[in-house]
Amino acid sequence: MAVNQDTSDTMQLLYMVTVFLIRCYKRVEYGILRLIGPLILPIVIKKLDQVGITINKGGPCDIKNRNFMTSQDTVYIRAINEGILGFGESYMDGDWDAEDIPAVFYKIFANDAPILRMFMNPWNRFLYYMQFSFFNLQTKQRVYDVAKIHYDLGNEFFENMLDSTMNYTCGYFKDTDNLEKAQLAKMDFVAAKLGIKQGMTVLDIGCGFGGMARHLAINYGATVTAVTISKEQATFAQQACRGLPVTVKVMDYRDVSGTYDRVVSLGDLEHIGPANYGTFFKTVSRCLKEDGLCLIHCMGNYHDVMPHQEPFSAKYVFPGACLPYYTEVMGSLQNLFLIEDWHNFGNDYNLTSVAWRDNFIRNWPKLQQLDKIKYDDRFYRMWTFYLGVAIALYKARKIQLWQIVLSKHGVVGGYRSVR
Repeated sequence: MAVNQDTSDTMQLLYMVTVFLIRCYKRVEYGILRLIGPLILPIVIKKLDQVGITINKGGPCDIKNRNFMTSQDTVYIRAINEGILGFGESYMDGDWDAEDIPAVFYKIFANDAPILRMFMNPWNRFLYYMQFSFFNLQTKQRVYDVAKIHYDLGNEFFENMLDSTMNYTCGYFKDTDNLEKAQLAKMDFVAAKLGIKQGMTVLDIGCGFGGMARHLAINYGATVTAVTISKEQATFAQQACRGLPVTVKVMDYRDVSGTYDRVVSLGDLEHIGPANYGTFFKTVSRCLKEDGLCLIHCMGNYHDVMPHQEPFSAKYVFPGACLPYYTEVMGSLQNLFLIEDWHNFGNDYNLTSVAWRDNFIRNWPKLQQLDKIKYDDRFYRMWTFYLGVAIALYKARKIQLWQIVLSKHGVVGGYRSVR
């Protein structure tokens, strides 16, 4: 279990020492792997071949790198040493390429492929646990780190990757293959599950760019209080919701006050951390009226081979993020909420990520015209790689997307969900 306390100066120092020691170990491991590279290479080639990934042979799942077979090459050594981080950084460095990156990683993730199991051995899982799960990395002192590194990248970046609703969470593709329609369907889906009606008060925890708050105010007549840890997101949301009964605040969830008919949280639980789930759900309970409903929309994990977090995403995209395991969520709800509905439509995040990646690639020239220094080739390769891996993870069903509906005492007469 994670250390269930805010990181004191001592704990912060201990965390820094732990990460330093892990990095030192990884450097030593890398050196050893370089020495025995020629012995390892046939094993790597065989494992890749078993899942249909070739080297320099021209297929869509072919890794193109003319020096891959040499003992001095770093691509396969970095991949063995650091997993997705090693693969990703060597891709960002231009050391390899592939026609279809999502397909390459789908083959690695699908059906518990041997190459995935080989890397996610008990030792590496323990190292990941110590880096991303044992310590509380989502304290009030650290919670704004992800906003500074990711959510405050610049609204123009997200405007060129997302759709016009500016939803930065999974869409619902039941009756459409269009991203914007899927996001509109998702927001109506949430409203229907919560039974939102004219005049209700809604707390939106982790409101992003304000798409959900705006939708509920315009289409359902709700009065919404929306909170985010990102100043850039708050600025965008305030402008988008101007003239509507929507209040947008830059605020940590622990500081929220008031009581509401409904609470909605889309894509926020991933930033809470297992050490703080209890605090989060107690806050939701405090803010929710006795007969109210809450909906949590979040990524989720129930595969032991998949860690809470992996180093590439932690370093370049979502520092401090932590995918919840379903057992951790259920344990934190005890004595606070009754689970009325638990809906998994994780493959829709595959479709959402495909659309985001397509938008990003198509609009890349626009971003470069805005700022060629900020949006350079390395940035481009980082995001195409990250989104490609995300597509593969969701398509292989290694990561899920959950919508969980909660009530305090159970809906009188029973709860009827929608699909």
